[in-house]
Amino acid sequence: MLVPVMVFLVMAMTYALTHHAPGDAVRIIAGAREIEPERAELIRETYGLKGNYVERFGNYVWGLVSRGDLGPSYFYRSPQRSVQELLGERIEVSLQINVIVLLLTFGLGIPLGIYAALRVGRWQDPAVIAFFKVFDSIPSPIMVVVLVYFFVETLGPVLRFFGFNVPVVWTPGDPASFIVPVLALTLPVWGGLARFVRASMLTTIQEDYVRTARAKGLSERRIIWGHEFRNAMLPLATSIGFAIIGIVGGSIIVETRYAVPGVGQFIFQSINQRDFNVVLGFTILTATLIIIANALIDVAYVFIDPRITYTERRT
Repeated sequence: MLVPVMVFLVMAMTYALTHHAPGDAVRIIAGAREIEPERAELIRETYGLKGNYVERFGNYVWGLVSRGDLGPSYFYRSPQRSVQELLGERIEVSLQINVIVLLLTFGLGIPLGIYAALRVGRWQDPAVIAFFKVFDSIPSPIMVVVLVYFFVETLGPVLRFFGFNVPVVWTPGDPASFIVPVLALTLPVWGGLARFVRASMLTTIQEDYVRTARAKGLSERRIIWGHEFRNAMLPLATSIGFAIIGIVGGSIIVETRYAVPGVGQFIFQSINQRDFNVVLGFTILTATLIIIANALIDVAYVFIDPRITYTERRT
């Protein structure tokens, strides 16, 4: 019920910010400081810039709801291109990278977090945590540089000897191009997720029901996965939303730095070009996905812990 309302609020705030940003949108589209009144009027008509803020926003929302139209691009105007068309051309590469990043993040971060929690008090626990913190401390732009230097300069001769070459920048059609952006996005989020899983597991390990299950003689495997990990899933499910936000935000920097022809680089270019309709469309799509993902996580709480219910209790 609240999802459409939240999406609408995000849309309204983003529309207000982009259309009240410094600079005249008509001059940005025309690409000139001085513009004839007739041409300015034509641009306002073509790009939906006529009327006050409420009228423009209402027309934008109606176009989005009725036709799925995110509006025309200010920069790509010869010929005129729609925002959804431009984003659709670039979303495939970004989607492939982000899917791999999510699989690696949760496929490796969760088991390593559990491993560190089960080895608390031993040397493996601080070693794993220190390993995570190293990657947490490196910003994404620097991570790209470090990975390129590592794979190209340090391991380059060895890899090339076996016929494997990691390019310095994105090379279309080369699967090795995925290595640097995938790792640059995975390593920081992966470390944070693993530490979060470790903290959640340590909290559940100390609960009375875990000691009771162990006193009953249940197998260690059943205790870990049936009691400790299942109850640790509640805070872990919350962290999934933050992980998705971190990956989406980091992809803009990583794709730009590594010259990946994806949505991230395109949005960075659109910000520099002040192509506000593209920025608005990307923000709406991203916010919608994040809100829906968090709503699904709230629904998943019910399956993780049957004690949770969103129905009104009547006495």
